[in-house]
Amino acid sequence: MSCTIAVFKFDPMAIGKIEAGESFPSLTQIQSISTVPEGFPSMYNTCGRICVDPTGRFVLVSNRGHDSITVFRILNDNDGRLTRVGWCHTRGRTPRHFAFDDSGRYLIAANQDSNSISVFDFNPSNGLLRHTGNDYVVPSPNFICVKTPAVEFEQ
Repeated sequence: MSCTIAVFKFDPMAIGKIEAGESFPSLTQIQSISTVPEGFPSMYNTCGRICVDPTGRFVLVSNRGHDSITVFRILNDNDGRLTRVGWCHTRGRTPRHFAFDDSGRYLIAANQDSNSISVFDFNPSNGLLRHTGNDYVVPSPNFICVKTPAVEFEQ
């Protein structure tokens, strides 16, 4: 794995040509950006989950080996290029998965090889993650699913 995110430009004209049976490239790579700090040996890292935050302004990716989540801001130049906001250590080893809660305010990371789940505040204005101090022991967590329970009230 290269420990990079690739950004592609989509050519909408390609759809008609492809539907007409023509061979036409629809994607052109416009950026490749590293998910780990310069100097960190990429042979010791693999990327895990990648997602866009609930506001649609940031891309986040987990790094298994660097044990971090990298946050990128999506630039407003209409082509989707990214700029790195920073890295946040996941407080454990091998972040297998992460997810936002329904409010988009909290990010929960599953650290598979350290048997822990850690909770972070997510700042939607600048993309920064901050550990809340909440860590939980969970045997080999590998997926986070957030579901707000339905609550019925008697009247």
